[in-house]
Amino acid sequence: MNGDWLDAEHVVLATPAADAARLLKPWNGNLAELLQAIPYTSSVTLSLGYRKDTFDHPLKGFGFLVPKRERKLLAACTWVGNKFSYRVPEDMVLLRCFMGGGALQESDASLVDAARRELQSIMGLSAMPVFSSVARWPNAMAQYTVGHEQRQRQVESIVKEIPGLHLAGNGYRGIGLPDCVKMGKEAAARITS
Repeated sequence: MNGDWLDAEHVVLATPAADAARLLKPWNGNLAELLQAIPYTSSVTLSLGYRKDTFDHPLKGFGFLVPKRERKLLAACTWVGNKFSYRVPEDMVLLRCFMGGGALQESDASLVDAARRELQSIMGLSAMPVFSSVARWPNAMAQYTVGHEQRQRQVESIVKEIPGLHLAGNGYRGIGLPDCVKMGKEAAARITS
């Protein structure tokens, strides 16, 4: 709003915890410190689309996880059409590859090449994708480290004492999109009650 002030009875901070910490530091340093302590990691998702008639691997199950000690760039791969059939045309196969934050700086082409090599090694897949799409998610995945539950209880205790403040996001009680939506709905319910 061009730097204008807006009076409000309620504020919902639906941001990563570190961003909420920066905003709250002038008002509550203890809360900001707790929020700043929630670590985040980065990830990359790579979607590879194949024509079904050239795909040379059975599509049983929903995908696979790569054990940490065997991991290169690829951490997991899912068969999107098996999980969500409405997202993939009948004549196509869509693989969604998950890569760690070390992949952030790689070019799209090198990520596709690396994923193809790893899929060849793991699945024996030699089919050529007809398209690919890369999404980079820097510092987007909250990590619930040892002590997170205790830290979260402290955060909630402090927030209860600040009238009109509501926190929502993956840094608190669930990193998935459904968890974040639930927190947003809960904040809305508290505001309207």
